Amino acid sequence: MQFPFSEKTISVSELSAAIKACMDAPIFKSLEVFGEVSGFKFSGPHAYFTLKDKDSQLQCVCFNARKTYNPKDGESVIVKGSLDYWTKGGRLSFQAASIQPVGQGALALEFERLKQKLNEEGLFAAEHKKPIPRFCKNVLVLTSKTGAVIRDIVTTIRRKNPILDIVVRDVRVQGEGAAHEIAAVLKRVDLLGYDVIVIARGGGSLEDLAPFYDEELVRAIYAMSTPVVSAVGHETDFSLCDFVADMRAPTPTAAGELVAYDYNELVVQLRSDVDRLTLGAKRAFERKSSRAQIAFDRLRVEATSLYADRERKIERCLQSARQSIERKIVNAEKAYELLAGKLDGLSPLKVLSRGYFRLMSGERTISAVNSVKVGEEIKAVGGDGSITATVTDILQEKDKFAQKGGNHGGDQEV
Repeated sequence: MQFPFSEKTISVSELSAAIKACMDAPIFKSLEVFGEVSGFKFSGPHAYFTLKDKDSQLQCVCFNARKTYNPKDGESVIVKGSLDYWTKGGRLSFQAASIQPVGQGALALEFERLKQKLNEEGLFAAEHKKPIPRFCKNVLVLTSKTGAVIRDIVTTIRRKNPILDIVVRDVRVQGEGAAHEIAAVLKRVDLLGYDVIVIARGGGSLEDLAPFYDEELVRAIYAMSTPVVSAVGHETDFSLCDFVADMRAPTPTAAGELVAYDYNELVVQLRSDVDRLTLGAKRAFERKSSRAQIAFDRLRVEATSLYADRERKIERCLQSARQSIERKIVNAEKAYELLAGKLDGLSPLKVLSRGYFRLMSGERTISAVNSVKVGEEIKAVGGDGSITATVTDILQEKDKFAQKGGNHGGDQEV
């Protein structure tokens, strides 16, 4: 088999060796490079970082960096060293021999100016902060679904609370346009009824966290009606979102601890409170019952005494009424006997017993002479019997006087 090699064809090793030889040239030694530090981190005693400006960036390594100056992300420095090409990895890097601080980097200065401006407008004022609900029912998390941040938050929440509703909204948390995307989502979800919104991102360099220093996003958080928790970067990172949010969590895990109440602890506390209230109610009932029993006994004694007095008074009244009635009965009996005696004295039977007779015509008593006729049968009822007779002659009172007058020669007139 014939390979299509030409006289210009070289191997990877040959090219790498050529690049290495170029990098070893004196021109690339003892250089001083000015730029802004980004992503400074240690791996053992060595430090790795990026040196950048507005248009370009350069990977750097500083061996035994703990013996030299260790800059912060965003800080402007002058790095002295040499270019190096690692042939096995095919990577170009700048080996720093020393790092000299110059001042804060352009990004850091820009963010500081924006922070001062927003602070003077009152966006970071404490009186604007809204309280985070103690017992959240639902929480919205704005972060990247592909990162470890959301797993940390969900795991932390679920360890404390199995019933809290967690909604995750996938947003970009790095790169150009990320701040605008998060701000737009915040405006859409503000009135959807979430108890709290968590904006979360893991740690990173200053330029990685740049979206959370964006003025549009800061003003969107300030305008929110829903409480917002900022959980951006590591514990030592402070973004502008941290200052404007209602609460800052130093890490995403801490954000989960902040928004989730401890369900099991609450259940234990509620049971303890119920037991305590039940015991308190029982004791209160016993005290009230005891007082009520004492009051009832006292009332019964007073009522018994009162009714005993009333009973004695009633008994005396009844006795007095009975005696009065008996006296009236005795007096009435005496009056009756007196009236009966008088009535008996006036009785026709008494009169008849003295020799008088009662004249009757049939069932009618004869009270006048002119009420009978000659030949009429009449009955004379006496005290010891009766006599039946027939009227043969009627003599009235005027006839009687006339006869008397004739006998006296008419000298008397009646």
